[in-house]
Amino acid sequence: MTNSDLANALLQACQKRGIMLATAESCTGGMIIAALTDIAGSSAVVDRGFITYSN
Repeated sequence: MTNSDLANALLQACQKRGIMLATAESCTGGMIIAALTDIAGSSAVVDRGFITYSN
């Protein structure tokens, strides 16, 4: 299963249950929210994402 497949499955599961998502990332540098928002229609489920990287 690819990252895109996982992101799509997560979005579908959340939409089915009426759940909104927010992410908080550091070392991933926004890769999680990018994988989610690359999918058309993700804004129905994705509320916001925070990238708080500091060296």
